Amino acid sequence: MAQSEQSETKPTKRRAGRKRLPPLKPGPAFQFVVASHPDEFKAGNTMRHVRSHVMYKHRGDQEGIGRSRSTSSRACGGRAKKRQPVARSTSPLTATSDGVPNGTFLAPPDTHRSATWDSELYSVLPQSPALDPTRSLATRIIATTTAQAPRSAPAMFDHMAEYPFPSIESPRTESMDELRQLYIESNEFCDSDDIEWMQILCSTHMSFLSSVSVSCVYRDLSDGLLDDSPLTVYAKTKVLQLIKDSLQEARRSTDDFTALSILHLLISEFGGIDEGVFNVHQEGLVRLVHERGGLGRLGFDGRLATTLTVVMLTFSVIRGRLEPNLLQQFVPSPPRHPFMVKQPPISPIYAPGDDLSALYGVCSDTTYEILCNMHNLTQTFIHRWAYPGDAYSPSAMEDSSCDSQMQQIYSSLLGRPSTESEDSPDWVYEACRLAALIYCRSIVQGVPFSDSANVLHAPSTGTMSPPTTQLAALCNALEQTATGNCWGDMYGVFLWICLIGGAASRDMVPHTVYGSQDESYDVLCWVRKWFALFSVKGALAGGFERAVEVVEAQRTMLQVQGLIGVKRGVES
Repeated sequence: MAQSEQSETKPTKRRAGRKRLPPLKPGPAFQFVVASHPDEFKAGNTMRHVRSHVMYKHRGDQEGIGRSRSTSSRACGGRAKKRQPVARSTSPLTATSDGVPNGTFLAPPDTHRSATWDSELYSVLPQSPALDPTRSLATRIIATTTAQAPRSAPAMFDHMAEYPFPSIESPRTESMDELRQLYIESNEFCDSDDIEWMQILCSTHMSFLSSVSVSCVYRDLSDGLLDDSPLTVYAKTKVLQLIKDSLQEARRSTDDFTALSILHLLISEFGGIDEGVFNVHQEGLVRLVHERGGLGRLGFDGRLATTLTVVMLTFSVIRGRLEPNLLQQFVPSPPRHPFMVKQPPISPIYAPGDDLSALYGVCSDTTYEILCNMHNLTQTFIHRWAYPGDAYSPSAMEDSSCDSQMQQIYSSLLGRPSTESEDSPDWVYEACRLAALIYCRSIVQGVPFSDSANVLHAPSTGTMSPPTTQLAALCNALEQTATGNCWGDMYGVFLWICLIGGAASRDMVPHTVYGSQDESYDVLCWVRKWFALFSVKGALAGGFERAVEVVEAQRTMLQVQGLIGVKRGVES
């Protein structure tokens, strides 16, 4: 099997009578060369086939590089951003034929680029935005960790004592304690109540770097990159190597920091196209927790179990899956402090006592009316379809009354105007209106969110926006808002919208060969990734203080999704 061509000396003089042959057709993924004597490998025909195979692969790789948000931004109605050099992150895991990953839980294969070849870090730095503080800090953390870690040769040169090439001189090593403090103070996922948790998270190289890699992913998303930047690829690669090393040690293979780092790995890969790899990651994490004896046996005073539950429930909603058996019946630990600062995640899927008054005055009156109507719709729908055909189901007259009430809510919503053509659009209202249209249509008509999100969006009179879908319009409206803090006291509404958008976008991305997609494919990939990552961010916005309520809201959304399927099955 030939992977590449050995270098050959070019003739100094053109051979007489040589004619250029027509190009060969693209061959299979691997080229097999069979010979009975070494000289046969140098045959002209053989060498030509190998050269052709290498060049087709090289050109295919080049077509996939350089994709950024610029095309997606224009299609979604946003402002185009500068194209940045990017690289697609490679799959960190492989699976055997029966779907079980090789090794223990999540051991990455040796074929992945070695993270210990530390000079590569400095070669990717010029390709990253130089003035961005997040990337600058991430670079300093990775460089310092690299300098403190034991040096070893790359995997392909294990038999050599030193690198085969001279290393690039690294910058001055900084204090890891100071870098940790800087990272904690600047981390957007941390607030005053979670500082202790962030200190625990950053107490080991592996969990610290896994958190840094997640920050790099969100930075790329903020910069409009569809794929990982070179620095993000490097950070992920280094984390994968640390996880692999941990899994190979019996005493560390199931410890809390390993589980936490794998969870960060899942977040950093969430929203990608390769769901097979994602499944292997998640199944490995579930087995690890089972090996520990369940969620209740995880450490950090229940904080790790709470974080894992919130994140994995988000995965389930977005991916249209049932709640994992591991999480069922688990309730996060109550807050440690009796006086809570954060507001509860009030939204159409969570309102204790059916009271949404905490949102009154925080948003416009029309937005508040939409949210109240969507909460009424949610409760009516669950009451109507929770026990279809059961002995305890409501009467036929009551069923008809519920259906009529839901249809009236939908009709009222359809009559609400858009504000996008106004001089100062209310983008929060617009995002709530568009999310409600997707949510309400699916409930009333019994169709998946993806069907409702794929409906053509009619722009307001006077706008020159090109035709697009409800989903793309929703993503654009959300991007016009202050997403940095997930809408502050309205983070519950923000989470509800992101869960709708994420669940809708998952089934709208076609499975095609990488490198052959058009601009519309990039748009769908961007929308999918944006909603997926911001749904995780919205779910974590309540911190440990409001984790119980966030989990209740997520389980309500899972129930709504399940009942939409029940209604579709009954009516069909």
